[in-house]
Amino acid sequence: MQRLYPSALIISALALTACSSDDDNKAVVLPEPDTFSQVRIIHASADAPVVNILANGGELLKDVDYAQSSGLLQVTSAEYNIAIDAQLPGDETQEVFTAFLDAEADMEYTAVAVGSVAGNTLDLALIENAKADIAADYARVQVLHGTVGVGEVDVYVTGVDADISMMSPTLSLDYMAYTDQIELAAGEYQIRITAADQKAVVYDSGNVTLMSQTDYLLTAITNVWSGSSPVALLAALPEGQVLIQDKDAGADLRVVHAVADAPAVDVFLDGSMTPAVDMLAFKQVTGFLNVPEGDHTVTVAADADNSVVVIDAAEVTLEQGMSYSAYAVGSLTDSDISPLIVMESPRRIATAAKLNVAHTSYSAGNVDIYLTATDDISDATPALSDVPFMATSGALSITAGDYVVSVTPHDSKTVAIGPLPVSLMAGGIYSVAAVDNMGGGVPLGVILMDDFVAK
Repeated sequence: MQRLYPSALIISALALTACSSDDDNKAVVLPEPDTFSQVRIIHASADAPVVNILANGGELLKDVDYAQSSGLLQVTSAEYNIAIDAQLPGDETQEVFTAFLDAEADMEYTAVAVGSVAGNTLDLALIENAKADIAADYARVQVLHGTVGVGEVDVYVTGVDADISMMSPTLSLDYMAYTDQIELAAGEYQIRITAADQKAVVYDSGNVTLMSQTDYLLTAITNVWSGSSPVALLAALPEGQVLIQDKDAGADLRVVHAVADAPAVDVFLDGSMTPAVDMLAFKQVTGFLNVPEGDHTVTVAADADNSVVVIDAAEVTLEQGMSYSAYAVGSLTDSDISPLIVMESPRRIATAAKLNVAHTSYSAGNVDIYLTATDDISDATPALSDVPFMATSGALSITAGDYVVSVTPHDSKTVAIGPLPVSLMAGGIYSVAAVDNMGGGVPLGVILMDDFVAK
């Protein structure tokens, strides 16, 4: 390949040669200019934990979660040993995958972690594309099938609401296969996925906009959010990503009756006269109900007499794909009942258990929560300290094993709840809410949810 150097540099080199004697002449070695490549990492393994990415032993990326893309990172063209380290509970890490990359100049490399940790099918799909401009008024699209456990699929990329019943698929892909980069006129599209040679749609994007001169890598990934579709689409952009869920994914909502002195209740959504939940008693928990995303009102009334309203049209906003628990908390005696809306994390992690703790005991005051190997907490440090009423822990990542849960008043070793032996399995989700005794006050108790009560 010919290289063109600035004329001033050439003149300087000639001058150095002219000033030297023949005996002192030494070759002038000009440094090769740096060349660059672009590298992108996408986390598409649904049961893998948050990961760190290392390149030649140095940290390239940190805290990459499921359905996240690094965007295109510029790196010097060179050989790289890539390692993926899983973040485990207790600030531990474990190398779960390695790969070698010989990054050439003016190339884009996308490494997509796919498969299942629990299923021992973790793998890396490596996509290489030469850098190229996108034509004006066009978008560039590439599609990867990254949904483990789903076989060959047909993909229809059409105008909005086009009838696909007599249409041939735009493309067909098996697991880990990907298309070439395709240029499409910028505009409005609808993306639908079916099983191979079938017309029943298992994923429907609804209306999506492909922007002019924008590069999209669309990866079909496992849906771990709300809705019945097995698939979601992750659109990786040169910077960041957009998650495109099924248009009917809605949001998942469950209701927990945590008011110890209240009777059974009915729960109404959006002013409906028909209860979404009928006759929910203290300590009972509904399953997750799928409702449209957006703004809603929640009304809670006594089951025996719906004119006795204890929560009147409380406003909640539910995001597409998200899961929520709505706790009714407080005291009927004190006329102090309110909703506590908690966003849940339903994705299961193969390397850890998830533990969720909610303080919904009206009379308990601030508490300390212990998670220990035995019921002796005399020298133990609380896992959660000074937890106030209506506070929640979020999803705690816990090493699988047998534990004892104890709850005490803050700065006390007197156990108010427990000792409660629990077994936490990797990949499990465990939720517990501290509540008053039936009718209010002590002795305090708990509501167990998710895998604590799963059959």
